[in-house]
Formats: sequence, structure tokens, C-alpha cells
Amino acid sequence: MEWERADGADGSGASSGGGVPKGKRGGKGKIVLIVVVALIAIFAIARCNSGSSDAKNSKLEWPTSGLATMLPDPGTDRGKVDYNSDSRFSATLAKYSGSDYSGYVDACKEKGFTVEGGLNGSTYKAFNEEGYQLSLYYYESKEELSVSLDAPDEMATITWPTSGPGSLVPAPSSTEGSIVQDSSEVYQVNVGDMDKDAFSAYVTQCKDAGFNVDYRSGDIYYEASNADGAKLRIDYRGANVVSIWVDISDASSAGSDAASSSASTDSSTTADSSLITPEFKETMDSYEEFMNKYCDFMVKYTDADAVDQASMLADYTDLVQQETDWAKRISDVDESTLSDADDAYYIEVQARVSKRLIDAGVQIQQ
Repeated sequence: MEWERADGADGSGASSGGGVPKGKRGGKGKIVLIVVVALIAIFAIARCNSGSSDAKNSKLEWPTSGLATMLPDPGTDRGKVDYNSDSRFSATLAKYSGSDYSGYVDACKEKGFTVEGGLNGSTYKAFNEEGYQLSLYYYESKEELSVSLDAPDEMATITWPTSGPGSLVPAPSSTEGSIVQDSSEVYQVNVGDMDKDAFSAYVTQCKDAGFNVDYRSGDIYYEASNADGAKLRIDYRGANVVSIWVDISDASSAGSDAASSSASTDSSTTADSSLITPEFKETMDSYEEFMNKYCDFMVKYTDADAVDQASMLADYTDLVQQETDWAKRISDVDESTLSDADDAYYIEVQARVSKRLIDAGVQIQQ
């Protein structure tokens, strides 16, 4: 199983880390867990506080494969590569001066990372023409540069749902997308070929469709509820990609009735525990337990002060290791052996996990 990016941390609870199995869930043979959209990058800020002594003490050998080949050589032999695949690259460059950082930004621009580029002091973010996203974070006090590069989502032609949560909002102008989640309570999709004007126009459509209660908005996001309590979040992610998320888990019966056919589908696919493959059920139950543990950690971390956050680094390291273990565990699943009951149970667990993440304040963006 390949790997898919998770978007950059921007203070909204979204992630910039990797660690999400790649693909879309459209039936058996498409097992995709949410492990974890925000797990790696929740400590992007913590790295600012805790530093990365491993990078200072490590000899850097710039990779000659993977996404690293799309970036300029940093010109230093001190640092550490954390990830390098065809979908994600991240590294920390140590003993890097401010002038080194400025020079590296210029070198990345020469490599084509100028689309929607923005230099804000110690941060530079930009896409290239193919949609690869570059993020640079410079920590002056530590003389360290964090470098990450994420591949774009794989898009395909999608048909907008006529039932379920997705049916409560208008179909966007583009039919190019990547479905993140489709259940009786949550529908989330990343839609391509939508620039900022298309994003703004779609926000207006959703307002007209009744999603104008308790709204909050900005240049690149909009969130609101409708009169029945269904929730909507729209984000312009960059590179002409818009994320749309609809959640009816807390909606009134009227809102649930609006998605009645979805509820019917859900009742027909609710797993009979006696029919679920025991090994698969144990895997999914353990996965849900891990995700609940992660959400507890996120809540604790968010409420902690800077000193306590720094002291939580060891727990974070343990969660990262568990994430790695989960990646292998899921990769080892023989999807051809899964039954319809397994398929239904997968949907149930994903819905519960998604709701738990949202309650913990984690925006799910794959």
C-alpha cells in the first residue's frame, strides 16, 4: 500500500505530516485508515520548542531517490531525513544560518516552487505547477530548517451523491476529486480544478442552500451549520484543490430525514458481529483504541502550557512509533479475504473515529 500526504499545519488543527495510507474507499479492496491526518505534524510547533538534537548530531546524506530529487541540495552535511518516498519527504537541516535559509528559498523558487508562494519571515510555502507542496520552517534560535514536500492528491472523476450527508450541499463545479470518507454521517471529498474564485462561488451556493447558521469564514475557509444542525466545512487547500466536509451526526431528525436513503444504506450495511472475521475485527478494534488514545493526547496537548507541551515529546515519539506499526499492519491486510460484514464494520469504525477526531478539534484532511 502506498502513502498519501496530509496537509500542512496552519493553526487550524490540520496536519502537514505523512502517515496516511493512500487511496480512496469505494468498496472492498480500498481499505484506507485515518492514521492519522494530524499525527506527525501536531508537533510542528513542538519542534519549535523542543528542537531536534538528533539532527544536530547526525550526518546528512541527501537522498538520490524519492521526492528529495525534486528539491535543491541544501549544502550542509548536518541534519536528518525523516521521510522520503514518492509521496512525501521531510527533513531537518541543522547548523543552518539565516542566510542559508534565504538562499535555500531562492534555490527552491528556481526549482519551480513559486505557485501561490508566500514568504512570511521564518516560513515559506509554495506549490509547483504539478501541485507538489513545499513547506519550509526556519527556527532561528536553533539554526534549523524543517523541509517538507508532499505529492498532490490522486484525482479521478466523481459523481456527487444524491443521498446521505453529501446530498445536503450543492455539487461543486468540478467533477474531479478524491473521496476521503463516505458514510451515513460524514461525507468528505477533496475537489480539484477549483481556484479561489470557484471556492468563493461554492461558498455562496452553500449559504443559499441553508448553511448559514453560526458561520465563520476567512479568505480560504468557511464553516457553518444549517437549521437542522448539519455541519459544513469548506477549505481552499491550495493548487486549485478544495476540501468539502459535511457531518450530520449531531443533526436533528429532520436533517437525518434529508439523508434518509443514506440511513437506509447504513442499516443494510451495519455489521453483524457474528459474521465479522475475528482477526479483522480485532485489528479494527485495536485501531479504534489507538485513535481514541491519540485524540485524548491531542486534547491534553492543546490544553497544556508550553512547558508541559515540551514534556510530552516522549509520548509523541511513542505515538509516532505506533503509527509506523499501524501502517505495516494495514499493509499486511489481505483485502481479498474480507467479507461484506468486514466491509460494513470498517465503515462503522471509520465513522466513529472520524467523529472522535472532530470532537477533539482535529480537522480531517487527507
